[in-house]
Amino acid sequence: SQAEVVNILQHNTLMLQHQIEALLRFNAAAFEARQLKREQTDLMGVLEDQIDAQRLHWQAQGLTVRAEGASVVLPIDREKIASAVGNLLSNAIRFSPHGGVIRLVLLDLPGRVSLDIIDQGPGVAEADRDRIFEPFYRGERQPQGAVRGTGIGLSIVHEYIVAHGGRIELLPQRQGAHFRIELPHAN
Repeated sequence: SQAEVVNILQHNTLMLQHQIEALLRFNAAAFEARQLKREQTDLMGVLEDQIDAQRLHWQAQGLTVRAEGASVVLPIDREKIASAVGNLLSNAIRFSPHGGVIRLVLLDLPGRVSLDIIDQGPGVAEADRDRIFEPFYRGERQPQGAVRGTGIGLSIVHEYIVAHGGRIELLPQRQGAHFRIELPHAN
């Protein structure tokens, strides 16, 4: 009986520690978002780097991940945009069915650049759509057997994109998730 209580206390302590660490990470990211180190950056290169960095992860699930579009050079904070793209790609990999396709589509439009991240997973539940960018909010659809996330990833993505004068939205999709990032050409 005492060993069981000790195990419960240890588990609860670890859970609390993870929540505190997540809160600290989110606060640090929110602060860092306001301190951009802009440099002329090839956004297609950022996408390709993120795809390559997560290659083992997506190949293990038999996924096809491809970047589409032409090179676009923007004055952005490479590290923060790479972090945002990496987070969205990681989520797409996590939620994609074995053998699925993930597309990162880059378009150079008048006055802005559009980046779509599209997967073939279960998508975002209707009840979660309005809240997914809130800190610590975790949607109801989670991959089977996966460790539940902290709910800060998409809120950090949102902070980084907004800090660049851009926006991110979840677009309606019959199947899968479809996120769109728009960044202005210049600020």
